[in-house]
Amino acid sequence: MTTTIYFIRHGQTIWNQEHRMQGFQNSPLTELGQFQARQLSHRLATFPTIDRIVASPSPRAQQTAHLVNLDLGLPITTDAAFQELNMGNWEGRTYTEIEAASPQEWANFWQAPEQFQASNGGETFADLATRALAGFNALVQQSPNQTIAVVSHRITIRVLLSQLLNVDINQIDDPKPTSLTELIVIDNQYHLSLMNSVTHYEA
Repeated sequence: MTTTIYFIRHGQTIWNQEHRMQGFQNSPLTELGQFQARQLSHRLATFPTIDRIVASPSPRAQQTAHLVNLDLGLPITTDAAFQELNMGNWEGRTYTEIEAASPQEWANFWQAPEQFQASNGGETFADLATRALAGFNALVQQSPNQTIAVVSHRITIRVLLSQLLNVDINQIDDPKPTSLTELIVIDNQYHLSLMNSVTHYEA
């Protein structure tokens, strides 16, 4: 049994530009973010058949999914397993504000995720891994010999790849907006064939 998963990070948002944490909260795509998603739609239209799109419930992921779907016309479903890490009271605050208030937790968040304790009231990386892996495994089991596009978030994608490929999360590149990562699952073995590709909008 082979299942192909295209992980897609949502397009650039206003809070991305402002260096604010989003998590479960949301800000809309910028004009650039919308352009990135439309360009990815054009690119994916040249690929072999994609069966459907699964998106995080976050409005920025939903907006990205619908723009990516413009040239594809696929069914879109929503799965909360692929939502971003819940960042508690960090959400909506700037990186500078958070670092000033919680320097050690901020350092752990980026440099030592296994030591991050979510003192902000959100999720730990282990919490996210449990949630996202359960959703991923269910999706693969339900999709034999299919190709699925999953529109998700940068930390969720990094955590999933870290778990599935059994590598430290710091070895996983930070996904760029609307980046495309291809993971092929063959009999429960994981093969990364494309990582963080943005050739649809970067030369």
